[in-house]
Amino acid sequence: MALTVYKRGRFWWLTGTVRTYEGEQRVHESTGETDEDAAHEIRLNRENEAKRDRDLGPKARYLFEEAVEAYLNAGKSDRFILPILDHFRGTRISDMTGEMVRAAAIDLYPEATYLTWNRQVITPAKAVINLSADAGRCPQVKIKGFSKKDRISRRSKAAPKRAVDRSYIDAFRKHSDDPRLSALMLFMFQTGARISDALKLEDDSADVDLVERRVIFRDMKNGEDGEADITIEMVYEIQQLRIWRQERLIEWEERIPWSRKRSGKRDSGRGAMKPNNRLFGFISRGSVYKGIKRICEKAKLPYLGTHQPGRHSFATEMIVRNRIDVVTTAKKGRWSDPQVLLNHYAHEESGSGVIDKVFGKKGRKRAG
Repeated sequence: MALTVYKRGRFWWLTGTVRTYEGEQRVHESTGETDEDAAHEIRLNRENEAKRDRDLGPKARYLFEEAVEAYLNAGKSDRFILPILDHFRGTRISDMTGEMVRAAAIDLYPEATYLTWNRQVITPAKAVINLSADAGRCPQVKIKGFSKKDRISRRSKAAPKRAVDRSYIDAFRKHSDDPRLSALMLFMFQTGARISDALKLEDDSADVDLVERRVIFRDMKNGEDGEADITIEMVYEIQQLRIWRQERLIEWEERIPWSRKRSGKRDSGRGAMKPNNRLFGFISRGSVYKGIKRICEKAKLPYLGTHQPGRHSFATEMIVRNRIDVVTTAKKGRWSDPQVLLNHYAHEESGSGVIDKVFGKKGRKRAG
């Protein structure tokens, strides 16, 4: 039955069916109008909308959630994807615009800066859409990122990123009661490794070569493999970590099963868990952050996560403190763009000591 209008109380109602590409759809709802002509206009708009919908091709009907499914099935990371998926669920990509995605970034992270909007919304949304568009499943969508020049962009309320020196790492290690975290913090400081890359390393893999003093990171953030040199000190740390892991494994194998009644000290925490074969023993970064926070509080150190004591400090240690050239530092730290390294990772030294070091009194030479 075609759509018709009828009056019910003060308002005119729609009733009947419309044909969609999925079949007949039953309609019975109020138009919200008290005027019959206005109600008929809503009826016509509803019928025309249904006709346009029937005429759409598969590419025009392709939904954002279908693009997300294709993206994840291709083995891509789901990081930052879920909030965007929830925001655009049920939305056709053919109806999406760059302005819609930019508005979504602001809506999802209202207190963030333009850098966060780009990293956590613009870049992943573009990646999801582009993968399906390249496969011919949906149209391309031009999405422009935010920049510092945008009026809506704002300064971050977070403390500026900083680098630490070896004294921070040593103080952390001195107060650490977890050899995994002690080794991990030293490793990131000396290699500039991202936490995600460090945690993926398998201890029995050829990617961890203590003879050649080298580790290989597989499928890094940019999709490529990368290599890092490790110091003799780090080799010793890894050897000690292996001894510790073996001791923990023996303890685990000799434990009393939980199902039996037992007396004495109960296993808890790490002692109750079978050690895994990851080099640093962690599966997820959440437990790493929790452990680092606890040790920082114990050592009365500022909590800086892993990126600042790691990647930021590696760059500063190489370029600023030891005068290693930018090209070499970029290669050793696996930066594809040396300019990004200089702009975001190398931090200046502060304090009057810098000026004294360069221009301070060094003894005058006698004239003549």
